[in-house]
This record gives sequence, C-alpha cells and structure tokens, in this order.
Amino acid sequence: MPIWRSGTGKKMPKFFIDPAALRAGDRGQQQVTIGGEDAHHLARVLRAKPGERITAGDGQGNLYEVELTEVTPEAVRGNVLAVGPDQAEPALKITLFQSILKGEKMDWVLQKGTEIGITAFVPFLSARTIARPAPHQFGKKQERWQKIVTAAAKQSGRGLIPTVHPVTPWSAVPPKLTGQFTLVAWEGETTCSLRQALSARKELFAAQLVVGPEGGFTPEEVAALVRQGARSVSLGPRILRAETAGPLAAGLLLYHYGALESTPSTFPNNGR
Repeated sequence: MPIWRSGTGKKMPKFFIDPAALRAGDRGQQQVTIGGEDAHHLARVLRAKPGERITAGDGQGNLYEVELTEVTPEAVRGNVLAVGPDQAEPALKITLFQSILKGEKMDWVLQKGTEIGITAFVPFLSARTIARPAPHQFGKKQERWQKIVTAAAKQSGRGLIPTVHPVTPWSAVPPKLTGQFTLVAWEGETTCSLRQALSARKELFAAQLVVGPEGGFTPEEVAALVRQGARSVSLGPRILRAETAGPLAAGLLLYHYGALESTPSTFPNNGR
C-alpha cells in the first residue's frame, strides 16, 4: 500500500472516500467526511490529529489531498487541498472474463487480479464449469465478489475499485467481445504465444482476457470466441491452473506495455 507522511512525520496509508461524501464548504472549498472502519483506524490506530494531511482516493481514479479538521472514531472530517489523477492506475485497462472457479480459487483470482491492476471482472459459465451457483444465488455471489475486490483495492492502494459484473451465461460471452482486442488463454494453442500476439501491437489501451474453468475450454468454445475476433494464445509449455492464468496474463500485458512502471506522486510535497 502506498504510504505518505503526515505533517507530524507519521506514516499514513492512502484511504478511500465515497464521492458522495464530498460537499462544498462555507467558503466554496470541498470538504469530505470519512466514516466506518477508516474513521476508527485514523482516530484509534493512527491517532491522527486536526491539521494533519492524508491522501484519499475516490475509487474512480481521482486522488485528494485532505487536511483534517475533526477526528473522532465515528467520523473524520477534512478540507480538500488538492485534487489530481491517481497515478496508481495503469493506463492499460484490462477486463478479465473468468469462468467461475470452485471455492476460494475464484476469490484468489479476484483478489490477486485486483492487486495486479485488472480493471473489471466478468464471471461466466462455460461447458466445463464445475462451480455452478443457482440463478437465484447470482446476486449474492456478485455482491460477495465485489466486497473481495473492494478490500483488495484498498489494501493495494488502487486508484480505482474494479467492477465485478453479473454472472454471465456462455451464450452472452462471445458477443461481448466483438470489436475488442481479446486474448483467449488456451492450453490447446500450439502456434501463437502471448508474446507473439502482443508483438504486433505497439500500443494498447484496453484488452479483454478470457480464461476457462478448471477443465479448460472445449475446442468449440474457443472457435466461437475466435469467430468474434478473439485470438487464442498459449501461456507457455507448462499447464497452468485456472486460477493462475488470468492474473499471470494480466501482469504480462501490463509489463509488456510499460504499465507497471512507477510514476511520480500526484502530490510530491505531501507530508511536509
């Protein structure tokens, strides 16, 4: 998690704020209120005081420098001193289409994918999907997965809270990829590696990755994706677990296009 120092020299993590918590103050300056666990953490654990500065993201790619005016375990209030883009977000936006995995495997993909820099997740059902929640459970699954992603975004200091889309039936997956740069990780691919697929693209600002379940895709499913313009790629000569393929491929894409490089802080003087 990125760390900044307050005016007293204490280390301060980056916090998340709800954009709805921003309001105009009496003098036109934006003010913000932080509640819940973050307020308790600031007041009880970090023992923050009025006058200290923190950095907070709104989960939508904006970063705020905030000077605290009131600190209690129930609510922390402050004035916004500056607003800028959150440099923690990669310029390359990756959407991972992941066939639902069993138990904690799916949780792992969401958590690690968020830490690496994936922008959105689309859980879907395919022919060999083992974990098949009943339709009436889809909403609860999505809600739980979104909580996992939100927690991972906070822990890793993301500037954006990735979106977990609703569970999608297989029939709706290929049409969603039309016109998009899409790579399908498939162990049956023998002629095109991920590196070869990327070598023809000098620049890339958005990509879709499609990863199958524990048993992989059927050839017919891969063919259906390819007909929509997707490219089938190999991730190497070793067979990867389904929960490994998505985060690994996303990390390789970000590395290839320089999206893992460190960038200067939006507020270089923060913490003086």
